[in-house]
Amino acid sequence: MAQGNAQDDESFGSMTRALIPLLAVAAVAGVLVGLVGGSFHWLLTHGGAGFLALLAHWKTNGFLGLPGWLAAMVVVATSVAIARWLVTYAPSAAGSGVQHVEAVMREQAEPAPLRVLPIKYLGGLLAMIPGLALGREGPTIQMAAVIGTQCGRLFGFSQSDRSMLYTAVAGCGLSVAFNAPLSGAAFVIEEVAHRTTMRRVLTTLVAIATAMAVYRSYFGNEVEFLVSDFLTTSTVDLMLFVVFGALVGGLGVLYNKSVLLGLNLFNNTARKVSPVVKAGVIGALIGLVAYWQPQWVGGGELQVNTILAGQLGMSALLVLLLVRWVLGPLSYSMGTPGGLFAPLLLVGAATGALFASGANVIMPATDLLSPSAFALVGMAAFFTAVVRAPVTGILLICEMSGTVSLMIPLLIASVMAALVASLLRGEPIYDSLRTRMGLSAAKN
Repeated sequence: MAQGNAQDDESFGSMTRALIPLLAVAAVAGVLVGLVGGSFHWLLTHGGAGFLALLAHWKTNGFLGLPGWLAAMVVVATSVAIARWLVTYAPSAAGSGVQHVEAVMREQAEPAPLRVLPIKYLGGLLAMIPGLALGREGPTIQMAAVIGTQCGRLFGFSQSDRSMLYTAVAGCGLSVAFNAPLSGAAFVIEEVAHRTTMRRVLTTLVAIATAMAVYRSYFGNEVEFLVSDFLTTSTVDLMLFVVFGALVGGLGVLYNKSVLLGLNLFNNTARKVSPVVKAGVIGALIGLVAYWQPQWVGGGELQVNTILAGQLGMSALLVLLLVRWVLGPLSYSMGTPGGLFAPLLLVGAATGALFASGANVIMPATDLLSPSAFALVGMAAFFTAVVRAPVTGILLICEMSGTVSLMIPLLIASVMAALVASLLRGEPIYDSLRTRMGLSAAKN
Protein backbone atom coordinates (compact mmCIF):
# COMPACT_ATOMS: atom_id res chain seq x y z
CA MET A 1 0.00 0.00 0.00
CA ALA A 2 2.81 2.36 0.86
CA GLN A 3 4.38 1.65 -2.49
CA GLY A 4 1.18 2.58 -4.31
CA ASN A 5 0.96 5.87 -2.42
CA ALA A 6 4.53 6.69 -3.36
CA GLN A 7 3.79 6.06 -7.02
CA ASP A 8 0.70 8.28 -6.93
CA ASP A 9 2.57 11.22 -5.37
CA GLU A 10 2.46 14.04 -7.93
CA SER A 11 4.73 16.44 -6.07
CA PHE A 12 8.34 17.09 -7.00
CA GLY A 13 9.19 15.69 -3.59
CA SER A 14 8.70 12.23 -5.11
CA MET A 15 11.95 12.79 -7.06
CA THR A 16 13.82 10.24 -4.96
CA ARG A 17 16.69 7.94 -5.75
CA ALA A 18 14.16 5.27 -6.71
CA LEU A 19 12.89 7.45 -9.56
CA ILE A 20 16.28 8.07 -11.18
CA PRO A 21 16.86 4.41 -12.18
CA LEU A 22 13.28 4.25 -13.50
CA LEU A 23 13.89 7.22 -15.78
CA ALA A 24 17.24 5.84 -16.90
CA VAL A 25 15.69 2.52 -17.88
CA ALA A 26 12.80 4.36 -19.59
CA ALA A 27 15.42 6.15 -21.70
CA VAL A 28 17.04 2.84 -22.65
CA ALA A 29 13.63 1.41 -23.53
CA GLY A 30 12.91 4.49 -25.65
CA VAL A 31 16.07 3.94 -27.68
CA LEU A 32 15.02 0.35 -28.38
CA VAL A 33 11.49 1.43 -29.33
CA GLY A 34 12.91 4.00 -31.73
CA LEU A 35 14.91 1.28 -33.49
CA VAL A 36 12.24 -1.44 -33.46
CA GLY A 37 9.28 0.81 -34.22
CA GLY A 38 11.18 2.83 -36.78
CA SER A 39 12.34 -0.22 -38.70
CA PHE A 40 8.80 -1.65 -38.55
CA HIS A 41 7.43 1.58 -40.03
CA TRP A 42 10.16 1.65 -42.70
CA LEU A 43 9.57 -1.95 -43.76
CA LEU A 44 5.81 -1.45 -43.94
CA THR A 45 6.17 1.67 -46.08
CA HIS A 46 8.68 0.24 -48.52
CA GLY A 47 7.24 -3.27 -48.44
CA GLY A 48 3.75 -1.96 -49.22
CA ALA A 49 5.04 0.12 -52.13
CA GLY A 50 6.98 -2.86 -53.42
CA PHE A 51 3.94 -5.11 -53.24
CA LEU A 52 1.83 -2.63 -55.22
CA ALA A 53 4.57 -2.53 -57.86
CA LEU A 54 4.56 -6.32 -57.90
CA LEU A 55 0.79 -6.40 -58.47
CA ALA A 56 1.23 -4.06 -61.43
CA HIS A 57 3.91 -6.36 -62.82
CA TRP A 58 1.68 -9.42 -62.39
CA LYS A 59 -1.10 -7.71 -64.34
CA THR A 60 1.18 -7.65 -67.35
CA ASN A 61 3.30 -10.78 -66.93
CA GLY A 62 1.52 -13.08 -64.51
CA PHE A 63 3.49 -15.07 -61.94
CA LEU A 64 5.03 -18.52 -62.54
CA GLY A 65 2.49 -19.23 -65.23
CA LEU A 66 -0.46 -18.17 -63.05
CA PRO A 67 -2.78 -15.30 -64.00
CA GLY A 68 -1.92 -12.18 -62.02
CA TRP A 69 -5.19 -12.13 -60.09
CA LEU A 70 -4.75 -15.75 -58.99
CA ALA A 71 -1.17 -15.11 -57.93
CA ALA A 72 -2.34 -12.15 -55.83
CA MET A 73 -4.97 -14.30 -54.11
CA VAL A 74 -2.49 -17.10 -53.34
CA VAL A 75 0.27 -14.83 -52.08
CA VAL A 76 -1.97 -12.68 -49.86
CA ALA A 77 -3.86 -15.69 -48.54
CA THR A 78 -0.62 -17.43 -47.58
CA SER A 79 0.86 -14.32 -45.99
CA VAL A 80 -2.26 -13.57 -43.94
CA ALA A 81 -2.66 -17.21 -42.89
CA ILE A 82 0.92 -17.29 -41.59
CA ALA A 83 0.33 -14.03 -39.70
CA ARG A 84 -2.75 -15.55 -38.03
CA TRP A 85 -0.90 -18.81 -37.31
CA LEU A 86 1.85 -16.93 -35.48
CA VAL A 87 -0.75 -15.47 -33.13
CA THR A 88 -1.62 -18.97 -31.88
CA TYR A 89 1.74 -18.98 -30.06
CA ALA A 90 0.85 -15.74 -28.21
CA PRO A 91 -2.90 -14.96 -28.18
CA SER A 92 -2.27 -11.54 -26.61
CA ALA A 93 -0.53 -10.55 -29.87
CA ALA A 94 -3.85 -10.67 -31.76
CA GLY A 95 -5.36 -7.52 -33.15
CA SER A 96 -4.33 -4.09 -31.99
CA GLY A 97 -2.85 -4.94 -28.60
CA VAL A 98 -3.90 -1.58 -27.15
CA GLN A 99 -6.72 -3.22 -25.23
CA HIS A 100 -4.21 -5.57 -23.61
CA VAL A 101 -1.96 -2.68 -22.61
CA GLU A 102 -4.97 -0.98 -21.01
CA ALA A 103 -5.90 -4.19 -19.22
CA VAL A 104 -2.40 -4.39 -17.74
CA MET A 105 -2.76 -0.83 -16.46
CA ARG A 106 -6.02 -1.80 -14.75
CA GLU A 107 -4.42 -4.93 -13.26
CA GLN A 108 -6.82 -7.09 -15.26
CA ALA A 109 -4.08 -8.91 -17.17
CA GLU A 110 -0.39 -9.70 -16.93
CA PRO A 111 2.11 -7.89 -19.18
CA ALA A 112 2.56 -9.64 -22.52
CA PRO A 113 5.54 -12.02 -22.66
CA LEU A 114 8.68 -11.33 -24.69
CA ARG A 115 7.62 -13.65 -27.53
CA VAL A 116 4.83 -11.20 -28.38
CA LEU A 117 7.43 -8.79 -29.75
CA PRO A 118 8.75 -10.92 -32.66
CA ILE A 119 5.27 -12.29 -33.35
CA LYS A 120 3.81 -8.81 -33.48
CA TYR A 121 6.67 -7.55 -35.65
CA LEU A 122 6.70 -10.36 -38.21
CA GLY A 123 2.94 -10.96 -38.09
CA GLY A 124 2.25 -7.27 -38.61
CA LEU A 125 4.50 -7.17 -41.67
CA LEU A 126 2.90 -10.28 -43.14
CA ALA A 127 -0.60 -8.92 -42.59
CA MET A 128 -0.16 -5.29 -43.60
CA ILE A 129 2.30 -5.34 -46.49
CA PRO A 130 -0.15 -7.33 -48.69
CA GLY A 131 -2.87 -4.76 -48.13
CA LEU A 132 -4.99 -5.54 -45.06
CA ALA A 133 -6.75 -2.41 -43.81
CA LEU A 134 -4.86 -2.30 -40.52
CA GLY A 135 -2.70 0.30 -38.80
CA ARG A 136 0.92 0.07 -37.72
CA GLU A 137 0.28 1.95 -34.46
CA GLY A 138 -1.35 -0.97 -32.58
CA PRO A 139 1.55 -3.40 -33.03
CA THR A 140 4.09 -0.63 -32.36
CA ILE A 141 2.35 0.34 -29.12
CA GLN A 142 2.30 -3.23 -27.84
CA MET A 143 5.87 -3.92 -28.92
CA ALA A 144 6.94 -0.77 -27.07
CA ALA A 145 5.07 -1.93 -23.98
CA VAL A 146 6.82 -5.30 -24.09
CA ILE A 147 10.20 -3.59 -24.44
CA GLY A 148 9.37 -1.45 -21.41
CA THR A 149 8.49 -4.30 -19.10
CA GLN A 150 11.38 -6.47 -20.30
CA CYS A 151 13.82 -3.64 -19.57
CA GLY A 152 12.32 -3.41 -16.10
CA ARG A 153 12.77 -7.15 -15.59
CA LEU A 154 16.35 -7.06 -16.90
CA PHE A 155 17.30 -4.35 -14.42
CA GLY A 156 15.57 -6.09 -11.51
CA PHE A 157 12.68 -3.68 -11.00
CA SER A 158 9.66 -4.58 -8.90
CA GLN A 159 6.46 -5.86 -10.49
CA SER A 160 4.78 -2.47 -10.01
CA ASP A 161 7.61 -0.61 -11.75
CA ARG A 162 7.62 -3.13 -14.61
CA SER A 163 3.91 -2.49 -15.07
CA MET A 164 4.62 1.24 -14.97
CA LEU A 165 7.19 0.85 -17.73
CA TYR A 166 4.82 -1.39 -19.70
CA THR A 167 2.17 1.33 -19.94
CA ALA A 168 4.40 4.43 -19.92
CA VAL A 169 6.74 3.21 -22.66
CA ALA A 170 3.70 2.18 -24.71
CA GLY A 171 3.29 5.85 -25.59
CA CYS A 172 6.55 5.62 -27.54
CA GLY A 173 4.82 3.22 -29.87
CA LEU A 174 2.22 5.75 -30.98
CA SER A 175 4.83 8.51 -31.17
CA VAL A 176 7.14 6.45 -33.38
CA ALA A 177 4.34 5.01 -35.52
CA PHE A 178 3.11 8.46 -36.57
CA ASN A 179 6.12 10.69 -35.78
CA ALA A 180 3.93 12.40 -33.18
CA PRO A 181 5.64 12.76 -29.76
CA LEU A 182 2.96 14.77 -27.96
CA SER A 183 0.24 12.40 -29.13
CA GLY A 184 2.07 9.48 -27.53
CA ALA A 185 2.21 11.26 -24.18
CA ALA A 186 -1.47 12.25 -24.41
CA PHE A 187 -2.42 8.69 -25.33
CA VAL A 188 -0.82 7.24 -22.21
CA ILE A 189 -2.52 9.76 -19.93
CA GLU A 190 -5.90 10.03 -21.62
CA GLU A 191 -6.55 6.53 -22.96
CA VAL A 192 -4.25 4.01 -21.26
CA ALA A 193 -3.76 5.29 -17.72
CA HIS A 194 -6.79 7.59 -17.26
CA ARG A 195 -4.80 9.37 -14.55
CA THR A 196 -1.84 11.67 -14.23
CA THR A 197 1.01 11.27 -11.76
CA MET A 198 4.37 12.97 -11.84
CA ARG A 199 6.07 9.58 -11.87
CA ARG A 200 4.12 8.39 -14.90
CA VAL A 201 4.44 11.65 -16.81
CA LEU A 202 8.20 11.84 -16.35
CA THR A 203 8.69 8.20 -17.28
CA THR A 204 6.55 8.62 -20.38
CA LEU A 205 8.23 11.83 -21.52
CA VAL A 206 11.75 10.50 -21.07
CA ALA A 207 10.95 7.35 -23.04
CA ILE A 208 9.28 9.31 -25.83
CA ALA A 209 12.13 11.81 -26.04
CA THR A 210 14.78 9.14 -26.57
CA ALA A 211 12.55 7.12 -28.90
CA MET A 212 11.86 10.12 -31.12
CA ALA A 213 15.50 11.18 -31.13
CA VAL A 214 16.51 7.76 -32.42
CA TYR A 215 13.61 7.53 -34.86
CA ARG A 216 14.25 10.92 -36.43
CA SER A 217 17.99 10.32 -36.61
CA TYR A 218 17.63 7.12 -38.61
CA PHE A 219 14.24 7.34 -40.33
CA GLY A 220 13.63 11.06 -40.95
CA ASN A 221 11.24 13.71 -39.73
CA GLU A 222 8.60 14.08 -42.44
CA VAL A 223 4.96 14.78 -41.68
CA GLU A 224 2.49 12.11 -42.75
CA PHE A 225 -0.22 14.29 -44.27
CA LEU A 226 0.66 16.97 -46.80
CA VAL A 227 -1.47 20.10 -46.36
CA SER A 228 -1.09 23.85 -46.57
CA ASP A 229 -2.36 26.35 -44.03
CA PHE A 230 -6.09 26.92 -44.21
CA LEU A 231 -7.88 30.26 -44.29
CA THR A 232 -9.65 31.53 -41.19
CA THR A 233 -13.05 29.90 -40.93
CA SER A 234 -16.21 31.99 -40.93
CA THR A 235 -19.06 31.79 -38.45
CA VAL A 236 -21.10 29.76 -40.94
CA ASP A 237 -18.22 27.32 -41.33
CA LEU A 238 -17.95 26.93 -37.55
CA MET A 239 -21.66 26.13 -37.33
CA LEU A 240 -21.25 23.52 -40.03
CA PHE A 241 -18.36 21.99 -38.08
CA VAL A 242 -20.78 21.63 -35.15
CA VAL A 243 -23.25 19.78 -37.37
CA PHE A 244 -20.46 17.71 -38.89
CA GLY A 245 -19.06 16.74 -35.48
CA ALA A 246 -22.49 15.56 -34.36
CA LEU A 247 -22.86 13.47 -37.52
CA VAL A 248 -19.42 11.92 -37.04
CA GLY A 249 -20.29 11.07 -33.42
CA GLY A 250 -23.15 8.90 -34.62
CA LEU A 251 -21.05 7.33 -37.35
CA GLY A 252 -18.33 6.49 -34.83
CA VAL A 253 -20.80 4.50 -32.75
CA LEU A 254 -21.90 2.61 -35.87
CA TYR A 255 -18.29 1.92 -36.85
CA ASN A 256 -17.54 0.43 -33.43
CA LYS A 257 -20.53 -1.84 -33.82
CA SER A 258 -19.22 -2.84 -37.24
CA VAL A 259 -15.86 -3.83 -35.75
CA LEU A 260 -17.53 -5.94 -33.06
CA LEU A 261 -19.90 -7.46 -35.63
CA GLY A 262 -16.92 -8.44 -37.77
CA LEU A 263 -15.26 -10.16 -34.80
CA ASN A 264 -18.46 -12.03 -33.95
CA LEU A 265 -19.04 -13.15 -37.52
CA PHE A 266 -15.47 -14.41 -37.88
CA ASN A 267 -15.66 -16.36 -34.62
CA ASN A 268 -19.16 -17.77 -35.16
CA THR A 269 -18.97 -18.64 -38.85
CA ALA A 270 -17.71 -22.16 -39.65
CA ARG A 271 -16.67 -22.76 -36.04
CA LYS A 272 -15.08 -26.10 -36.85
CA VAL A 273 -12.76 -24.47 -39.37
CA SER A 274 -9.41 -23.27 -38.07
CA PRO A 275 -9.08 -19.46 -37.70
CA VAL A 276 -5.90 -19.76 -39.76
CA VAL A 277 -7.84 -21.24 -42.68
CA LYS A 278 -10.60 -18.64 -42.38
CA ALA A 279 -8.00 -15.88 -42.32
CA GLY A 280 -6.45 -17.31 -45.46
CA VAL A 281 -9.81 -17.27 -47.26
CA ILE A 282 -10.41 -13.63 -46.34
CA GLY A 283 -6.83 -12.84 -47.30
CA ALA A 284 -7.46 -14.31 -50.75
CA LEU A 285 -10.48 -12.04 -51.21
CA ILE A 286 -8.47 -9.00 -50.14
CA GLY A 287 -5.72 -10.06 -52.52
CA LEU A 288 -8.25 -10.01 -55.34
CA VAL A 289 -9.38 -6.52 -54.32
CA ALA A 290 -5.75 -5.38 -54.15
CA TYR A 291 -5.13 -6.69 -57.66
CA TRP A 292 -8.06 -4.91 -59.29
CA GLN A 293 -8.38 -1.84 -57.04
CA PRO A 294 -5.05 -1.21 -55.26
CA GLN A 295 -6.23 2.25 -54.20
CA TRP A 296 -8.74 0.63 -51.84
CA VAL A 297 -6.38 -1.44 -49.69
CA GLY A 298 -3.63 -0.79 -47.16
CA GLY A 299 -3.41 1.21 -43.95
CA GLY A 300 -4.92 4.31 -45.53
CA GLU A 301 -2.19 6.97 -45.42
CA LEU A 302 -1.81 7.12 -49.22
CA GLN A 303 -5.56 7.50 -49.70
CA VAL A 304 -5.77 10.24 -47.07
CA ASN A 305 -3.15 12.28 -48.91
CA THR A 306 -5.10 11.79 -52.12
CA ILE A 307 -8.21 13.15 -50.41
CA LEU A 308 -6.33 16.10 -48.90
CA ALA A 309 -4.99 16.93 -52.36
CA GLY A 310 -8.57 17.14 -53.66
CA GLN A 311 -8.07 14.41 -56.25
CA LEU A 312 -11.31 12.50 -55.56
CA GLY A 313 -14.81 13.54 -56.60
CA MET A 314 -17.98 12.82 -54.65
CA SER A 315 -18.65 9.46 -56.31
CA ALA A 316 -15.12 8.22 -55.68
CA LEU A 317 -15.25 9.44 -52.07
CA LEU A 318 -18.54 7.65 -51.45
CA VAL A 319 -17.28 4.38 -52.93
CA LEU A 320 -14.04 4.61 -50.94
CA LEU A 321 -15.96 5.30 -47.74
CA LEU A 322 -18.28 2.32 -48.23
CA VAL A 323 -15.44 -0.03 -49.19
CA ARG A 324 -13.28 0.95 -46.22
CA TRP A 325 -16.22 0.76 -43.85
CA VAL A 326 -16.41 -2.94 -44.68
CA LEU A 327 -12.72 -3.65 -45.32
CA GLY A 328 -11.50 -2.21 -42.00
CA PRO A 329 -13.66 -4.36 -39.68
CA LEU A 330 -13.18 -7.35 -42.00
CA SER A 331 -9.39 -7.05 -41.81
CA TYR A 332 -9.46 -6.62 -38.03
CA SER A 333 -11.84 -9.55 -37.49
CA MET A 334 -9.19 -12.15 -38.37
CA GLY A 335 -7.04 -11.49 -35.31
CA THR A 336 -3.80 -10.87 -37.19
CA PRO A 337 -1.52 -8.20 -35.66
CA GLY A 338 -2.71 -4.77 -36.74
CA GLY A 339 -4.24 -1.60 -35.36
CA LEU A 340 -7.39 0.45 -35.81
CA PHE A 341 -6.09 4.03 -35.80
CA ALA A 342 -4.84 4.48 -39.36
CA PRO A 343 -7.84 2.83 -41.08
CA LEU A 344 -10.35 4.86 -39.09
CA LEU A 345 -8.49 8.08 -39.96
CA LEU A 346 -9.17 7.32 -43.62
CA VAL A 347 -12.87 6.81 -42.90
CA GLY A 348 -12.93 10.15 -41.09
CA ALA A 349 -11.13 11.91 -43.93
CA ALA A 350 -13.48 10.51 -46.57
CA THR A 351 -16.50 11.46 -44.45
CA GLY A 352 -15.26 15.01 -44.01
CA ALA A 353 -14.45 15.57 -47.67
CA LEU A 354 -17.79 14.08 -48.71
CA PHE A 355 -19.67 16.29 -46.24
CA ALA A 356 -18.00 19.46 -47.53
CA SER A 357 -18.45 18.47 -51.17
CA GLY A 358 -22.12 17.74 -50.60
CA ALA A 359 -22.63 21.03 -48.76
CA ASN A 360 -21.00 22.89 -51.64
CA VAL A 361 -23.64 21.53 -54.00
CA ILE A 362 -26.34 23.09 -51.83
CA MET A 363 -24.59 26.26 -50.65
CA PRO A 364 -23.97 29.35 -52.82
CA ALA A 365 -20.80 29.18 -54.89
CA THR A 366 -19.51 32.31 -53.10
CA ASP A 367 -19.12 30.42 -49.81
CA LEU A 368 -17.53 27.12 -50.76
CA LEU A 369 -16.29 24.84 -48.01
CA SER A 370 -12.84 23.28 -48.15
CA PRO A 371 -13.10 19.47 -48.51
CA SER A 372 -9.48 19.23 -47.37
CA ALA A 373 -10.20 21.16 -44.17
CA PHE A 374 -13.21 18.99 -43.39
CA ALA A 375 -11.19 15.87 -44.19
CA LEU A 376 -8.52 16.89 -41.69
CA VAL A 377 -11.09 17.73 -39.02
CA GLY A 378 -13.00 14.57 -39.85
CA MET A 379 -10.01 12.43 -38.93
CA ALA A 380 -9.77 13.90 -35.43
CA ALA A 381 -13.53 13.86 -34.88
CA PHE A 382 -13.95 10.27 -36.05
CA PHE A 383 -10.98 9.18 -33.94
CA THR A 384 -12.63 10.85 -30.95
CA ALA A 385 -15.98 9.20 -31.62
CA VAL A 386 -14.44 5.75 -31.93
CA VAL A 387 -11.72 5.85 -29.25
CA ARG A 388 -13.17 8.64 -27.04
CA ALA A 389 -9.79 10.33 -26.61
CA PRO A 390 -10.25 13.87 -27.99
CA VAL A 391 -6.94 15.37 -26.84
CA THR A 392 -5.00 12.52 -28.42
CA GLY A 393 -7.00 12.79 -31.63
CA ILE A 394 -6.52 16.54 -31.99
CA LEU A 395 -2.80 16.41 -31.22
CA LEU A 396 -2.36 13.46 -33.56
CA ILE A 397 -3.84 15.29 -36.53
CA CYS A 398 -1.94 18.50 -35.76
CA GLU A 399 1.37 16.64 -35.55
CA MET A 400 0.73 14.41 -38.56
CA SER A 401 -0.23 17.40 -40.73
CA GLY A 402 2.20 19.94 -39.26
CA THR A 403 -0.50 22.62 -38.97
CA VAL A 404 -2.57 24.15 -36.17
CA SER A 405 -4.57 26.55 -38.35
CA LEU A 406 -7.71 24.42 -37.87
CA MET A 407 -7.43 24.17 -34.10
CA ILE A 408 -10.84 25.74 -33.37
CA PRO A 409 -12.73 23.52 -35.87
CA LEU A 410 -10.83 20.51 -34.51
CA LEU A 411 -11.93 21.34 -30.98
CA ILE A 412 -15.55 22.02 -31.96
CA ALA A 413 -16.01 18.90 -34.08
CA SER A 414 -14.21 16.60 -31.63
CA VAL A 415 -16.25 17.83 -28.67
CA MET A 416 -19.48 17.33 -30.59
CA ALA A 417 -18.38 13.88 -31.75
CA ALA A 418 -17.57 12.80 -28.20
CA LEU A 419 -20.82 14.29 -26.87
CA VAL A 420 -23.08 12.62 -29.42
CA ALA A 421 -21.28 9.27 -29.15
CA SER A 422 -21.72 9.39 -25.36
CA LEU A 423 -25.39 10.41 -25.59
CA LEU A 424 -25.95 7.45 -27.89
CA ARG A 425 -24.36 5.27 -25.19
CA GLY A 426 -21.70 4.07 -27.58
CA GLU A 427 -18.89 2.34 -25.74
CA PRO A 428 -15.31 3.34 -26.67
CA ILE A 429 -13.83 0.69 -28.92
CA TYR A 430 -11.01 -0.37 -26.63
CA ASP A 431 -13.40 -0.77 -23.70
CA SER A 432 -15.44 -3.14 -25.86
CA LEU A 433 -12.37 -5.04 -27.02
CA ARG A 434 -11.06 -5.29 -23.47
CA THR A 435 -14.36 -6.81 -22.38
CA ARG A 436 -14.04 -9.42 -25.12
CA MET A 437 -10.68 -10.54 -23.76
CA GLY A 438 -12.31 -12.53 -20.94
CA LEU A 439 -10.36 -10.58 -18.39
CA SER A 440 -11.74 -12.20 -15.27
CA ALA A 441 -10.67 -15.62 -16.52
CA ALA A 442 -7.28 -14.33 -17.63
CA LYS A 443 -6.62 -12.76 -14.28
CA ASN A 444 -7.47 -15.90 -12.39
